[in-house]
Amino acid sequence: MRSLPTLLLALVLCACSRHNSGDSVPEFVYLRTQSVVVTVTIRADQRVTVGEWLRLRATRAITGEWQKIRFREIPAGTPWIGYVPPERENEVAGNLHWFAQPSDGVLFDAWAPKPVGILERAVKFARPGTYRLWATSHAPIDTTSNSLMVEVLPK
Repeated sequence: MRSLPTLLLALVLCACSRHNSGDSVPEFVYLRTQSVVVTVTIRADQRVTVGEWLRLRATRAITGEWQKIRFREIPAGTPWIGYVPPERENEVAGNLHWFAQPSDGVLFDAWAPKPVGILERAVKFARPGTYRLWATSHAPIDTTSNSLMVEVLPK
């Protein structure tokens, strides 16, 4: 039984060394050009009760041309992506960064346990009131979503 933790540690170290070896760097990557337009649209119910999880959903649409470039030619600090993103993604809430205003007493779900599906996100509120929600997408497909107003009702 003592050998199991040792075996697991060896497997983790092996996986880390393989990941850091540089083998996974693509020859070509894509840079965002001025023509690329990214639109993230978030949606959720407009009312929820204090302490209940509110399911957050989002779609992403992308238009425009991406510049294909050799990885070794990318200027330092330039955001890149290893593929041309799809024109439409139907559920991206799980890979957005979410915000609320006011933020006091607001809890966004963590990776586990999830109160909603893996591609979705959820939020709950500790106090009644009206909250503004929005999300941002990561570089190089970064953008800010529309805003939602959510009314949180007392229990």
